[in-house]
Amino acid sequence: MVRNILIAAAAFALLAGGASAQNEPKGDAKAGATHFQKLGCYSCHGIWGQGTLRDGPRLNPPMPYPALLAQVRTPRYEMPPYTESQISDQAVADIYAYLASIPKAPDPKSIKLLQ
Repeated sequence: MVRNILIAAAAFALLAGGASAQNEPKGDAKAGATHFQKLGCYSCHGIWGQGTLRDGPRLNPPMPYPALLAQVRTPRYEMPPYTESQISDQAVADIYAYLASIPKAPDPKSIKLLQ
């Protein structure tokens, strides 16, 4: 019974995520970089969203937009909440676009100097 409820909840979350992906606003990576710095996100998450050992988790590559928006509005742990009057959904979409535009770090196995 519990297993069926968990499976149904997971299926609903996947369907809801897919539906909201169609409605997510298009972001501007350049504006997102400005918002990321202006709001001080970099102070905990690093300038490229790489995370820090002490403060914020890694954001690059970014989580799905709906999850990022939910985290910004009702954060877990020590992150302060940001209301829509502090940062619009469009600005969050811009931050998402900025994080998505950052190239992925190379696999350490592909770096000869580290071999």
